[in-house]
Amino acid sequence: MLYPVSVYSLSDIGLVRENNEDSWKSVKNHQFFVLADGMGGHQAGEIASRETVEQLCRLFEEQLDFFYHRDLNQAEKIMKGMIQDVNAMIYRLGKENPKWRGMGTTLCCLYLHPKGLVYAHVGDSRIYRFRKGKLEQLTQDHSLLRELIELGQLSQQQAQDFLYKNIITKAIGTDPMIEPAIARASVEVEDILMMCTDGLSDLVSFEEMQEIMSQYPEEEIAALLVKKAKQKGGHDNITVVLIRIQDKCRY
Repeated sequence: MLYPVSVYSLSDIGLVRENNEDSWKSVKNHQFFVLADGMGGHQAGEIASRETVEQLCRLFEEQLDFFYHRDLNQAEKIMKGMIQDVNAMIYRLGKENPKWRGMGTTLCCLYLHPKGLVYAHVGDSRIYRFRKGKLEQLTQDHSLLRELIELGQLSQQQAQDFLYKNIITKAIGTDPMIEPAIARASVEVEDILMMCTDGLSDLVSFEEMQEIMSQYPEEEIAALLVKKAKQKGGHDNITVVLIRIQDKCRY
C-alpha cells in the first residue's frame, strides 16, 4: 500500500552558522518523512533535532502495522501519541544534562497513508503542497508573529518588518507536554509535497517558491531554493525536502 514517489532533498549550513542544526529522515519504503530544526547552545539544538527525527522514525517503524490497517482518524491519533512520546524523551534529555538544558527543536512530519496525507507540526518548520502550478501552505506556524496576525494586532504588511518573527510559541523538548497540530489532506498524482525549515521560508517569499517550482524540473528545485535563500543572506541553516507523487497508491 504505497504511493510511488521520488524524493529530492538538500540541507545547507547557510552563510552565518557554524554548524547545521537541521535534521531530516525518512522511513525507507514506507512513505514517512520527518524534518526538525534544533535550537540551544553547546550543540544542544543539533542533538535535539537529530534525536527527534531518529526517535520518531523508530516509533513509526514499531507501529507500521497500526498505520497500515487504520483509517485516517486513527492514524492521526497514533501520530499525535508518537510526537508526544518523543517530546517527553527530548525534555528528559535536556533535564539530565546541564549543557543541554532548555534545548528544543521544531518538527514537521508527514505520512502518505493509503487514503491520503496525514501531517503534523510543532513550531515554524513548514509543509507545502504544490499542485497544478499552485503552491499551498498546509501548516500554520506556531510563532509569535502568526499569533499577532491572527489577533489582528499585526497586518501582513507590518509582518515583513517584524523584529521578533523567529520567536516560536511551541517546540519539541521545551515543556513536558506538547499539543502538536495534526491534519490531513488529499493527494494526487504529480503533487509535490515540500517540507522546509525557516532558513528557507524566512528569506524566500511564497511567490518566489511558487515561481521556482512552476518553472524548473523537480530535481533542480531544492538546489535553486537553497541558492535563493543564500543570495538573500543565508543567515540560518536551510533544509528542503521534496516528495513528488509519481503514481496512484498501489495496493
